[in-house]
Amino acid sequence: MDEKDRAYKEITERRLRFLINLLYFGVVIAIFVIVARYLFLWMLPFVMAFVVAAGLQKPIGWLVRKTRISKKVFSVILVVLFVLLLAGVVAVIGWQVVLSIINFVKDKDNISMIEKYINSISGTTNNFVLSISNIISEDAASALQGAIKSVSSNLIEFLSGFFADIAGSAAAATTRLPLLLVSFIIWVIASIFLTIDYQAVKSFIFRQIPQRHAETVMIIKNLCTDTIFKIIRAYLLMMLITFAELSVSFSILRIPYPFLLGALIAVVDVLPVLGTGTVLIPWALVNLLIGNPKMFIGLGLTYVAVTVIRNIIEPRLISHQIGLNPLVTLFFMFLGLRAAGIFGMLLFPVIVMIIIQLQNSGRIRLWK
Repeated sequence: MDEKDRAYKEITERRLRFLINLLYFGVVIAIFVIVARYLFLWMLPFVMAFVVAAGLQKPIGWLVRKTRISKKVFSVILVVLFVLLLAGVVAVIGWQVVLSIINFVKDKDNISMIEKYINSISGTTNNFVLSISNIISEDAASALQGAIKSVSSNLIEFLSGFFADIAGSAAAATTRLPLLLVSFIIWVIASIFLTIDYQAVKSFIFRQIPQRHAETVMIIKNLCTDTIFKIIRAYLLMMLITFAELSVSFSILRIPYPFLLGALIAVVDVLPVLGTGTVLIPWALVNLLIGNPKMFIGLGLTYVAVTVIRNIIEPRLISHQIGLNPLVTLFFMFLGLRAAGIFGMLLFPVIVMIIIQLQNSGRIRLWK
């Protein structure tokens, strides 16, 4: 075989390896997406239990070494303490949110204010129709005014019924409590068993992996665990920043329930499909239509500030946590969002980070 044939064979082998690696990672990504969309919710109690078990291994190990008491005892104690702490935090926050919503619904002034907004918008729209009545026919103007009046009255009636039915909706939602309670109990029990037998379960899983792939799987597992926790921490920090911005702004604008509204909109802001604009833009436009320019300007500036700050810190914060270039992070977050929704937005940067680490360690060769 001459030099030319050998060079051609090497090029062919490299291309074949590249295609095999590409196909392999494509299959892995497809499995992740399928699991996330169709199986994740069913497996959620056990996934959460495994996360709790993994997170408690270090403190349990430290306590066992210091006290020489059985691991089973500390596993049960720490899981129960963790569950009680988490349940307490969720109960306090949830109670405050529910109480604020109930107070808002019970306050008739809030309903009157909403009706006033709707009537003001209706009046502004009627004035606009009158101003163009010389352009359109009299019948068309009358039809428009009748439609505006009908929409306004129907909207007020709907909102009144909506607020009146909130209690009934809450009661209907309690029908799901048995399922939630069963899921919660399963999560607690699974957390205790997995915490006690964590090493045995982990060893069983890794024994099913071929030896030649074991080290690569360990690298991927460590990267996934570390990176996912960092991304969750980054998004919680972004939610906290957005909550602080909105709460301060709403307090300055003297909007009722600033902290409740700030918390709810901060949660919406984490979802890129929605964002703060889903709430703040219509809210600002309504105030413009009812003749409240100060509130319109205030809400508009709030939206601009929150959006600009988020667009600046999100790629930088995520990239800083997982060690990717901000532009690369932004590109793959958008690609993941388009491909698999919210889960894809979180997953794609992690997959890219794993591929880069495997490339740097020499286990795969996808680029020079």
